Amino acid sequence: MLDTHKKKTLDRLKRAKGQIEGIIKMIEDDRYCMDVMTQILALQGSIKGVLPVILESHLHTCGAKSLNSKDIEEKEKFIKQIVKICDLSAR
Repeated sequence: MLDTHKKKTLDRLKRAKGQIEGIIKMIEDDRYCMDVMTQILALQGSIKGVLPVILESHLHTCGAKSLNSKDIEEKEKFIKQIVKICDLSAR
């Protein structure tokens, strides 16, 4: 993973970890349900933002290597992996 993308990913995941800890505390403290749900939506946004960063790094590193390969099977495998991950992320 590219260093810049690695830093962005780790920053986002650490923020998400803090959000999870905050949500746990909110539930333990019997906080208002709407406030808890608002924080859960914020957490979902944080997690959702990680995938594009990792995908971009993957395309710059592994993707460039695979797509520039003379091995047609390697290219096809890479393309299928990208299509699969895009399909999974759309669910």
